[in-house]
Amino acid sequence: MDPASFGLAVFSALDLCIKYGTELIKICREYRRFEEEIDEIVLVVEGLWVKTEVQLDSLRVLWNTLHKTLQSHYFDALQRLERKTLAAVQTIQHVKELAAPDASSLRKVKAIYIKRHLKEAVADLEDWQRRFDPSWYLITRIASPVIDKQLRDGLPGNNSSTIRLKRIREAIKEVSSIGSSHAGSVFMNTSHIVGSAHEIPGTNTTIASYGNVARTVLLDRTDYGPLTEAMTAKTYVRDVARLLLNVEPMTFGLLKCEGVIELPDENNKSQFQFILEVPKGLSSPRTLRSILAEAPRCSLSHRIQLAKQLARSVMFVHTSGFVHKNIRPETILVFADGSNRLGPSFLSGFERIRPSGAATEKSGDLVWQKNFYRHPTRQGLWPEDYYNMQHDIYSLGVCLLELALWWSFVQYDGDTAIPCSELDITAAISDKDPRRGAFAIKKKLVAMAEHRLPSSMGDRYTDLTVACLTCLDNGESNTFGYDVKDEDGIVVGVRYIEKVVPVCYLRGFRLMNSQVLLQIEEICI
Repeated sequence: MDPASFGLAVFSALDLCIKYGTELIKICREYRRFEEEIDEIVLVVEGLWVKTEVQLDSLRVLWNTLHKTLQSHYFDALQRLERKTLAAVQTIQHVKELAAPDASSLRKVKAIYIKRHLKEAVADLEDWQRRFDPSWYLITRIASPVIDKQLRDGLPGNNSSTIRLKRIREAIKEVSSIGSSHAGSVFMNTSHIVGSAHEIPGTNTTIASYGNVARTVLLDRTDYGPLTEAMTAKTYVRDVARLLLNVEPMTFGLLKCEGVIELPDENNKSQFQFILEVPKGLSSPRTLRSILAEAPRCSLSHRIQLAKQLARSVMFVHTSGFVHKNIRPETILVFADGSNRLGPSFLSGFERIRPSGAATEKSGDLVWQKNFYRHPTRQGLWPEDYYNMQHDIYSLGVCLLELALWWSFVQYDGDTAIPCSELDITAAISDKDPRRGAFAIKKKLVAMAEHRLPSSMGDRYTDLTVACLTCLDNGESNTFGYDVKDEDGIVVGVRYIEKVVPVCYLRGFRLMNSQVLLQIEEICI
């Protein structure tokens, strides 16, 4: 499609989405006070449409500033929304035409169908927004004064998603501005921490009490290497803290940062502790590693939920222009939420996080249980490759495989970490050629994903896991595209959203012939 036709098609889709959405709200309001439960559902639909309409208006304003890859991505999203809203209008209109022997019966019949179709409309709008939101934050990565002006003057200022987008963009601009210091300091002294702190086993994170009201927080400690200059590390930490100040924990699987404590040491170097807020209603954080080691009964839907939360966490870190460098079950914290099942999870362990475009050290370690989650070119004392976003995606792939199998790849004999016997990688770990051993382990993981996941997790989850594990490969097996780079990180971001985030919205599980089957909804965005 030529640029002019594409532009017309986009704005036509925007107009139709607004038209059908407005009609849907109008029809819904006709059924207000029809029944109390319907009245409540109508309020939910109205609230969802307010946010959706703001996002559509924002797209219209910002469209000409967007990267062509992002434009194509959004066009697919708009076509999907157009189909969903039109279908909702048509089905609810059909209910109005229903007939019954008497008025009482007609009202009851209509109430049943209206509730069903309104609930479907709510589910569709919520689903669209959940999958739209990650790409929405890619706008923060586009270096354009036009976007700055539109965010300042052209978008609704009282909408929470718009406000958050502006704040994150401001924080990213500060990260990009050398020596920026106009924002308030994020650094605090230790007096804000009251009482004693308790370490979460297997992590650099402790549970502590913060402030006058002794709120529970997590102190997540960094572990920058000796080659990282003290002021460089401090800048990285400051910038990450400013970004985490604006996150929605339950949306992106990252805890909000209250501030940072500097921990000087005797060598004139410093480490830092991020003060991370524990969301209300959550308690007793545990690492995913400790949960996997116990292998409690866990439904397929809960494992999918953990995968989805982790994918979103990584997405936000990358969208914000950072690489995490430490994605493994020890840095995934799962909280209790008062139910009898696993609560929400959050990515932590920001030990060596840095901006994706910043200078990187080719330094590492010989800890096999950490190297296991690293791409072979990033293992050992002196890795051969500089770190980039795809290395995080590889680590994500290893975690997705582990979640799917639901047993811990790393086990302990006392204090000694040993690989799970089913991995059969002891020889590879002790190989005299570490590089050969590392690639042998990677080959083993890909084979496990290809052979063991389809029957239990379905083809889409399998393809996703393999795509992550092969994201740095040469050749056709790499569905991400080898060595994908672009100035703003938009292309990598969109490919991540299209390949990783959508497949984590797996739904429609059922039992058939004693086997769990996945019915995966086709995702267009």
